[in-house]
Amino acid sequence: MPDSFRVEYLVLDESDKLFEPELFKQIDSVLKACSNPSIIRSLFSATLPDFVEVRARELMHDAVRVIVGRKNMASETIKQKLIFTGSEEGKLLAIRQSFAESLNPPVLVFLQSKERAKELYGELAFDNIRVDVIHSDLSEQERGNAVDNFRAGKTWVLIATDVVARGMDFKGVNCVINYDFPDSASAYVHRIGRSGRAGRSGEAITFYTEEDIPLLRNVANLMAASGCEVPPWLMKLQKKKWKKHRPKRDSISTKPDL
Repeated sequence: MPDSFRVEYLVLDESDKLFEPELFKQIDSVLKACSNPSIIRSLFSATLPDFVEVRARELMHDAVRVIVGRKNMASETIKQKLIFTGSEEGKLLAIRQSFAESLNPPVLVFLQSKERAKELYGELAFDNIRVDVIHSDLSEQERGNAVDNFRAGKTWVLIATDVVARGMDFKGVNCVINYDFPDSASAYVHRIGRSGRAGRSGEAITFYTEEDIPLLRNVANLMAASGCEVPPWLMKLQKKKWKKHRPKRDSISTKPDL
């Protein structure tokens, strides 16, 4: 890193991801290269797991922790809702029904993979809702155009993966739809946190199917902690440790199998 000794401020955004094992070696090399003894280091994240706090204390002296709201919780300005769709086919029916009844753009829709994002876009592209999709297979210019059109209001609904849930700020997103159930608590918080920003109100809708039910209690706990009303039966479900939840799902299509 050129002139690394002169670096006065080092900012690590989305630090919970940067400190994961597969990235930490690279981040550690950056930290060591910035050798200015008076450097000021700052870490930011919507969620801060315990292992990140441990590493942060190792890296920072006389650190000050500032928490806005409750730690690792969604904003109280977001109205959160769970919708049982039964199956993958049910999700497609549910999202179309939701848009037909009350489409309030801009809306972000999250899926668990770029392949599924492409499939959903293929289904909705010819509906009258001004939809677009963003994923890693697009060129940098195509991704930039998708973001600019969404920000300008030319696109009402933007389909995306979890990559967009981090490091990309959209002002005034009215609704986030978790078309695919989030694969972790932090993914849920980061996704729905695209709405209800800077004191604005927002809405988050999470679809779930039979295979998502074992982890439903985890989302219910997050909802309850942020002040949302949760049906009593949800809180009676058994709590299961939330590991990466990316089950193999049926393809998103209304075309009959041949």
